[in-house]
Amino acid sequence: MKVTTSIMRGTEYLCVKFGDVVTAIEQVAVVKGLAMWEVERKLGSGARKRLIVPARSLQPLQPATA
Repeated sequence: MKVTTSIMRGTEYLCVKFGDVVTAIEQVAVVKGLAMWEVERKLGSGARKRLIVPARSLQPLQPATA
């Protein structure tokens, strides 16, 4: 079951849980009505780590212009 969110694949977001910039990969689950996203975080040595975080912890890097 997918939940509609404003998160888009391949877009970079600030993950407030870690304070790092991450790239959204795909929505993987819905837990208690919250969309869970697989994201990829770059580590200092160029390595990458994939994590699953709630969509509400992802904030856009650029403010939306209306």
